[in-house]
Amino acid sequence: MDTQIQLLEAMLDGSKVGTIVTDPAKEDNPIIYANHTFTEMTGYEKEEILGRNCRFLQGLKTAPEAVDQIRQAIRSQEKLTVVLRNYRKDGTPFWNRLAISPVTVEGKLYFIGTQTDITVERMQQEAITANESEIEKLMLPILSIQPNVATVALVGTMNLQRFETLKVKLCEYVSEHRIEHALLDITGLTWNEESPLHWFTQICEALRIMGSQLYITGVTPQAATELVRDLDRENMLKTYSSIEKALAEINE
Repeated sequence: MDTQIQLLEAMLDGSKVGTIVTDPAKEDNPIIYANHTFTEMTGYEKEEILGRNCRFLQGLKTAPEAVDQIRQAIRSQEKLTVVLRNYRKDGTPFWNRLAISPVTVEGKLYFIGTQTDITVERMQQEAITANESEIEKLMLPILSIQPNVATVALVGTMNLQRFETLKVKLCEYVSEHRIEHALLDITGLTWNEESPLHWFTQICEALRIMGSQLYITGVTPQAATELVRDLDRENMLKTYSSIEKALAEINE
């Protein structure tokens, strides 16, 4: 039996997941076991952990809602997985995916808590969200300016990720509002690629299948010349120097 316990402890200490066990029968549901990963993750020694409630990892920016969820799960003796901001001994914050499970051994209730440091994953997601927000700011709202006619003005720098977002949003809008003519004004747009206007042929083809026509406005003579050179006649885009000129053709 001692060998099995030693093997189990060795397995837990070698895990990449922090693990603790708490005893709700004792006052304030203290920690009675913590593996080596938990001490490395938090910066606390075992002597500083054992006998304490795990709330010592909470801090100023720990969400009260997450704490309430933990309390409710313990009170109801239910499983719970929650993500919350915790703090190491040196005060540095980290994002913790905490999973709590009630376990009964020989008629006695315990709680097993596993902690996974997902700080890198969370930061990457926040960076993606921030980038998407920036894309939204650079792409003005799609507006219906006439029956069956919509326009969107693009500003800032165009890159592949932003282009893919534009393609999805424009196609969704055209489908939802039954737009027959879609105008993209690129007057305020700059490029981080050489001659990328041919990207718009992808949008043009997608809209054509949906029964809509794409018009590119704000096109300079130089850009128009590049399109003639780079695209064959079948894939030629309808380009105009201004929105007014495109609307004039649509309304003929």
